[in-house]
Amino acid sequence: MITEMKGIGIIMENRTAERYDLASLIKQNDLNIHSVASASPYLTAGEYFGMLSELAGSASKFSDDLLKLISRDGDRNTYKDLTGMVALLKRMGYEKHASNFEGLLDAYDRGHSRLTSSYARRIIDDLDVLSTRITAARMTRASDMADADPYEIPLSEWIAPQSKKVDVNQKPVILAVDDSPVILKSVSSLLSDDYKVYLLAKSVMLEKTLSQITPDLFLLDYNMPIINGFELIPIIRKFSEHKDTPIIFLTSEGTIDNISGAVMLGACDFIVKPVQPKILRERIARHIAKETAILNAS
Repeated sequence: MITEMKGIGIIMENRTAERYDLASLIKQNDLNIHSVASASPYLTAGEYFGMLSELAGSASKFSDDLLKLISRDGDRNTYKDLTGMVALLKRMGYEKHASNFEGLLDAYDRGHSRLTSSYARRIIDDLDVLSTRITAARMTRASDMADADPYEIPLSEWIAPQSKKVDVNQKPVILAVDDSPVILKSVSSLLSDDYKVYLLAKSVMLEKTLSQITPDLFLLDYNMPIINGFELIPIIRKFSEHKDTPIIFLTSEGTIDNISGAVMLGACDFIVKPVQPKILRERIARHIAKETAILNAS
């Protein structure tokens, strides 16, 4: 059987095409399997396997094409292949990588050789990481396969039984919002070993950010331009999944009025700057544990 995925050009030669281990796929957060399943409810596991195989198998060629593009040795086919990769990356939920490709193509069109080269090097590194993760999830023996072949099963149904179990093992997600790059860098350094930390320097981008990620806890600066920390709370709470998500304020203005005001608006804690690493870790761990216990009990 030959299957062609319209608009992407993925060709699978037969039903014996490569399979992938579910546990390995979910374990590799960069593969975004849950996002793909949610965005494409009719996508089968077999079609997803096809995309994984296409991406891993093409990574080396695309890296060569990118190098050709830098040296201006590429032709129309090279350019077309790169555009096709953008479509594949978007279909698989790798928006960051697709965005880098679009930036490269734009820089190339404008004749910005240095910027084109910078994008290309970044993309080559990203593709190498992605293909390595995909290869790691590939089944190596027929005995690795489950009794029920998931090939024709919708991807969302295939991963559903394990989703809850896997989520427990994933690092909690923290979003830190602060207009100070120094504070954000410090927070990331202190927490990244135990948490998946996202950093946001512009508070006006919070709502857009929350359409892309789902934090388990927020760290908000109080005094920020345009939209301050207090004004961010209603934005957070209007998302149904964040009605009760813990919010901790980081601020140098630790007055009673500020503390009570933050609590009234829905914050759960208040840490005065300069932040003490031990206090920050302890407070976050406490609130994450409390929220996890509530979710497990519900």
